[in-house]
Amino acid sequence: MTAFASMLAAVFVSMLAAVFVSLLMASRAVAQPPAVSVYPLPGSISSLPQTQITFRGIPASQIGSVQVAGSSTGAHGGTIQADSDGQGGSFMPSQPFAPGETVTVTTGLNVVGGSGGAWKFAVAVPFGTINPMKLPMVPAGSGGVQHFHSRPDLQPASVTVNKRSGAAYNGDIFLTPQYGPVQNGPMLLDPAGNLIWFQPVPPNQLATDFRVQQLGGQPVLTWWQGYTNNGSGRGDGVIYNTAYQQIATVQAANGLQGLDLHEFLLTPQGDAWVVGVSPVHYGGMTRPLMDAVVQEIDINTGLVLFEWHALDHVPITESYFKTNAKGFVFDPYHLNSIAIDTDGNVIVSMRNTWALYKINVQTGAVMWTLGSNRSSFKLGAGAGTAFQHDAVVQPDGSITMFDDGGGPPTIRAGRAVQVAVNQANNTVSLIRQYQHTPALDTNFEGNAQVLPGGDVFVGWGQQPYFTEFNSAGKMVFDGRFTSNTSSYRAYRMAWSGQPTGSPNVAAAPNNDATSEVWASWNGATSVASWQVLAGQSPGSLVPLMTVPKRGFETAMAASTGSPYLAAQALDSGGHVLATSSASAVPPHIGIAGRSAFVSSTGVGGLPAVCINSRNCHIAVTITVGRTVIARTGREQVPAQGAGLIYFSLTATGRSMLAHAGGRRLIVHMTGQDVSRLTFSRYITLVPFSTGGAVPARTAAQSGGLRLVGLTDFVSSGGVGGILAECLDTTPCHVRASVSVGSTVVVSTGSELLGARGLGYLIFTLNSAGRSLLAHARGNQLGAAVTLSDGGATAHGQVALVRFR
Repeated sequence: MTAFASMLAAVFVSMLAAVFVSLLMASRAVAQPPAVSVYPLPGSISSLPQTQITFRGIPASQIGSVQVAGSSTGAHGGTIQADSDGQGGSFMPSQPFAPGETVTVTTGLNVVGGSGGAWKFAVAVPFGTINPMKLPMVPAGSGGVQHFHSRPDLQPASVTVNKRSGAAYNGDIFLTPQYGPVQNGPMLLDPAGNLIWFQPVPPNQLATDFRVQQLGGQPVLTWWQGYTNNGSGRGDGVIYNTAYQQIATVQAANGLQGLDLHEFLLTPQGDAWVVGVSPVHYGGMTRPLMDAVVQEIDINTGLVLFEWHALDHVPITESYFKTNAKGFVFDPYHLNSIAIDTDGNVIVSMRNTWALYKINVQTGAVMWTLGSNRSSFKLGAGAGTAFQHDAVVQPDGSITMFDDGGGPPTIRAGRAVQVAVNQANNTVSLIRQYQHTPALDTNFEGNAQVLPGGDVFVGWGQQPYFTEFNSAGKMVFDGRFTSNTSSYRAYRMAWSGQPTGSPNVAAAPNNDATSEVWASWNGATSVASWQVLAGQSPGSLVPLMTVPKRGFETAMAASTGSPYLAAQALDSGGHVLATSSASAVPPHIGIAGRSAFVSSTGVGGLPAVCINSRNCHIAVTITVGRTVIARTGREQVPAQGAGLIYFSLTATGRSMLAHAGGRRLIVHMTGQDVSRLTFSRYITLVPFSTGGAVPARTAAQSGGLRLVGLTDFVSSGGVGGILAECLDTTPCHVRASVSVGSTVVVSTGSELLGARGLGYLIFTLNSAGRSLLAHARGNQLGAAVTLSDGGATAHGQVALVRFR
């Protein structure tokens, strides 16, 4: 072989060797199974007997054979259930494990933290059930509870807005009153502090962490609901859609007694991060140690995707809650928030260690500790916290939280803080802090939410306040519960909801010949106004009036004698959103108007209505204090109609009126019909004086309009009223014209009189009319009145009389 041939042969052999090595490495890479995270974590000691065994990182179909054996209970059969994302599944044992035993799991998988596909975990010894405590309810005080005629079943805590700047974020406000005064539950307010929606929870339960989150790409309302004791909760996570329908419930798994109240966080993947509290026996303690548990739960299946126990990873020596502290339980951790970091791992806050912990979601290892007596970081001035809550990672990597202790011992007031974490040099520095003015002492709870635009919304936990700060730290919004109830957290967010049901309405007669209508629609955010409907039966309702929406419940005085009233919710374009059922107005009597005019001889007239199936016979008593100044006999007023009841003041009454300040005497008036219908109201007596002959006065009608009074009183400014009645079963839209000879002195636009309603048509004399009345002999000006409503008309000759 030549030298050249030998060289070629050597090169060829070398290439073959390289190819062989490459193929061998590739085959090994292909053969290497994917890493699978398992829960309970290998080596953990705190799982409960009912735990499932979770595999994450491969489809459930690839989990393969799973052998499970307890050191006391022996082999365990079970089934594998798949997670909804296709990235894992859980082995569901057919029977629980025994408290205190060690469980060995053997698989053919590449288990993170395992050995040859096998690993062990120990089962804790549960202490037992922590019974619910009776919730204390704060006194309502003056105005501490809201009441609604249309929803008497709702009695939420009242809210007072102390400060509202135009610079504040225009989002709605989400609260959960937790100490009544009457009812607890999720509570939604508009930007001005008016109630939008309230959902009372059963007695002795409470709700926490009420906010808007996303599920399946759609906005949903979420909150925790359940019982509480010793600072922890036993309940469920609740999810409602925009129609206020419950679409999901998230429950604790793996033997926990329920979800804890402190966190209910949804992910875009359709999972829920939750907190649990596991009371277990520990060492020689005679009371339960409250282990803090973090779970990620698949909302669709209820399976556990991740589980972490503080007792496995955080020494109890880090706690400021010492073993000799008083109390029924030993609570070294008190985990109160979960946040997903920018790298996908999670950060939890523990009140009783004064620290945050970053947890590796693959291994469960603590990556760093911020705070406590074993902090991974040097804390800059003002960066330390005590008993903190609600640690949230911001997009820039900084962390906001609510500091209950305010960094004791130097600062006692609660505050919200934002800190920067520098892992390169292991330091944490304070970016900014937010404190209420005046300062608030907060012993527990609280949160800080960064709003779109950079403002920060702070819930003050134990204290009844919720406040928005701008980026300069100035308060631009400040509200509070009127009573001393409080909310675990407070949020400000955009929300749009449309209930599936109908609006609620209530109606009742007033004493002034009108009927009061109250309309509300719990949760509806698009209602701009209410349209009142009236009719002789529930099936014959017609529109009567439209009033802008005012707060949760809008009150409307309807000038109608119709026995049935309803309300329609209208949007900003005037479109009907929904209609309430009809509310019956009971039979009643009343007096229209706010004033009664009295002649110099003490005679006056009262416009009375009788909303009854038969004629009314009404007697009226007028008093000032305890002094009776007028009594009438029983005057007949037609059924479903109106009439005048005349009275005559006693000498004492005339004297009181003559000497009344401003020539106005406020009197109390009571009336009673033979059928025992009654009214009671205050009215103002106004004196007038006339002389000479009374002008001719007549009235005629055609159709559904009637002139009731033939003397119309006019102020010195020319403002007066024509007393008229709409006899029709539909509302009257009345135009009035008043003439003196050939001179028109009044011409009004359309004014509303409700069906079967009595009321004053307000007018203003023109300059010619004011001049004619000012020069009228004896202060009486004869005038012709014409009322029209389509085809219906009423004519009359009346006397215009001026009063001062």
